[in-house]
Amino acid sequence: MSTAALQQVSVGARVKVAVIDTGVDARHPDLLGQVSGQRDYVTGGGAQVDAVPERHGTEVMGLIAAKVNNRQGIVGVAPGAVVTSYRACWTDVARAGADAGPAPARCNSFTLAQALGAAIADGADVINLSLGGPSDPLLTRLAQHALSRGAVLVAAAPPGRLGKGFPSEVPGTLVVASTGEAAGSEGWLAAPGRAVLTTVPGGGYDIDAGSSLAAAHATGVIALLRAAVPTADAERLKRALLGSMGTSGAINACAAARTLGVAGLHCDAPPQDAAPKR
Repeated sequence: MSTAALQQVSVGARVKVAVIDTGVDARHPDLLGQVSGQRDYVTGGGAQVDAVPERHGTEVMGLIAAKVNNRQGIVGVAPGAVVTSYRACWTDVARAGADAGPAPARCNSFTLAQALGAAIADGADVINLSLGGPSDPLLTRLAQHALSRGAVLVAAAPPGRLGKGFPSEVPGTLVVASTGEAAGSEGWLAAPGRAVLTTVPGGGYDIDAGSSLAAAHATGVIALLRAAVPTADAERLKRALLGSMGTSGAINACAAARTLGVAGLHCDAPPQDAAPKR
């Protein structure tokens, strides 16, 4: 995504990013000090908590905000952003199986509404929603309110078999699919979502896949862009990011920043299509 070139002028400083997801292992060495706060709407009624070591939220948080230059693990796309975790989902351990991989996560309308309302009240600039479910009138109204206040909503593209629902169907939301899976979905962005290395609870790292991780990558890029161009709204960011998707099929942070007028960038050369030898 050519993020390293943009990180030379922006690390997402002062941009408030809300991650509405499962809990986050904020004691992970790559996340220690990177999570500005964590509020639990599943069991705590919005109480501040230190760390809730759940996999999905920890994976998403690592891609957005993992530490830079700590000689360990990975680097988040926007390590300078002010990132808050809002736990509105939980790990469904009852559905975990020995051969089924990590346990899935679940959310409900009540916990999501509380978390989304809190993110709006806290003045979030970017709201990451690496989740998907059926249409919901209350959640849609809250999302529209967030957009009207200038927040950028980033949603994971739904699996094709489920069709659209919340949050991907909310007008103005930036929907992100894994690179290579956005064909036929006009208006969707694409970012890496296959074989992605990221943080997991307990101080470890693992490889995972899915549009949730693609959305996390895009959230980080948007935080970099909002820090560099604070006046860029969701529609302007979407146009710049869509225009940056070249032959690689993924958003290009540096190209989008140039479109938005950021000077002093030295973007990587775009990959070239192979041509037959003559």
